[in-house]
Amino acid sequence: MRDADAIRLADGDTTPPLGQRRSGENITWNQAHESAEQFLAQRQEIINRTQQALEQLAQHWTGVQKLGAHPNTPYSQEILDGLSPHARALTARLTTRV
Repeated sequence: MRDADAIRLADGDTTPPLGQRRSGENITWNQAHESAEQFLAQRQEIINRTQQALEQLAQHWTGVQKLGAHPNTPYSQEILDGLSPHARALTARLTTRV
């Protein structure tokens, strides 16, 4: 549990430590330990998904660079038209750095 609290703190989490929650919320040590294990498993899953997303971005970076180099072409417009607002905003941020 201490390891999970140390990782949470290092990651910038500001919620109370699991041990402190145990005493304040009247949960057992076993429940607190399960919470710590669940936190670590979810954290690892998020890390894995983020790594995969970044790998995909790296594999397709040439396409992003092409959008930045030719922003007002029909090709670029067709790509942007098919994106969600969030993806369009990200694309704008990425292509201004190309």
